[in-house]
Amino acid sequence: MNYMTWIVSIFVFIYILGVWLTPFPHWPTYFKLWKNVLFNHEEKAVHLKSRFKQIKFLLKYAFLCPFWGYLWYLDEILFPHYKQQCLKPVFIIGPPRSGSTFLHRTLAGDEETFFAVRHIEWRFPFITVQKLITLFGLETKISQMNYWPATDRGELASKLHKNNLYDWEEDGIFFEECFLYHFFIVLRFPYKNLLPYLEDFTVLPKKEQAHILQIHQKVVQKIMYLRGQNKLFLSKEPKSMAKMELMIKRYPFARFIITTRQSSDYLNSLLNLVSYSTNCKTGVDVSQLPWWESAMLTMQKQDCQLCMELLLRHLDNENQKSISYEPLFRYIVPTVKSIYKWLDCDLTPLELQRLEKIQQQQKKRIKGYNNQQKVFEGFESCDSLTREVEQKHLSYLNVE
Repeated sequence: MNYMTWIVSIFVFIYILGVWLTPFPHWPTYFKLWKNVLFNHEEKAVHLKSRFKQIKFLLKYAFLCPFWGYLWYLDEILFPHYKQQCLKPVFIIGPPRSGSTFLHRTLAGDEETFFAVRHIEWRFPFITVQKLITLFGLETKISQMNYWPATDRGELASKLHKNNLYDWEEDGIFFEECFLYHFFIVLRFPYKNLLPYLEDFTVLPKKEQAHILQIHQKVVQKIMYLRGQNKLFLSKEPKSMAKMELMIKRYPFARFIITTRQSSDYLNSLLNLVSYSTNCKTGVDVSQLPWWESAMLTMQKQDCQLCMELLLRHLDNENQKSISYEPLFRYIVPTVKSIYKWLDCDLTPLELQRLEKIQQQQKKRIKGYNNQQKVFEGFESCDSLTREVEQKHLSYLNVE
């Protein structure tokens, strides 16, 4: 065996060992994505250029995968005490485009009471990496990096959902970027057969479900180890309702905030956002996918049903608090005060000033986009519950 063969063999061994060590992705999904890119010719709108983008994404993931494995176990060696962190989660759930991002980031701004996970932390969930970012003072530079591309569609997507890499973000970023198993992956790989598979977490074998949620827990413990001791963990996951019953079992003392909004409002906004997002990531025009809108609506009906079951059957009343979209934005300060009271947390004068400033900024905000005004059938029971939540929300604020 010559010298070059030895070198190649060593690199192959290092690569395979790194892949074996990494706790993600979900490999069956990774290969399912490849299968669709290479062999699914039914989706004519997913043109050759889009498929090359998808291939590039998958190859990049395969190249980086062993690095994730070594970084993960480097944390295990250098910072084993992170696993001693005791999580006290507050889950923000409900339909997307119902104020959950605003509420999540507003509460996360109180870093003495809460800790949330930033986009860059979900994407690179390694204590070593995050310490290097701090060591080299890269926070400011990262905070200026926009997730969305500098295109017309990217600008519209940014107006609908501002997303810089240092923003507090939802847990779905982790499931998408690391495990490749989340609804968001459909926006990169818009193939009809993938949507029901990626949307319903319960289709996975129970062992795989447990593994994914265990790794998610460890990632949050890592961030808590860095900066969140004795604080409440703020989670936001509006696009994975199928996980929530498992989360209740994993965290029996967790609190749940459920945001609500009338279906015609949030669905029109959601359809716009997923359209822009898919176009930004793949170049695919979803209006050319005949199944797209009906599949999205079916998915949301299922999520609404799961949310209602969660509210009515699975959660104790003291562990849930429902928030309505319109009163949230009209009465930010009293709404947040009521959340602090429910969580038995103190709202400091400094935080109260910050909230009042946010309220003033919200009054002056210009959206910069317009949604369609379609009305969708099949959401009547959810809309009825939304109206009840709004009345209840207004009543505990003592306003009309």
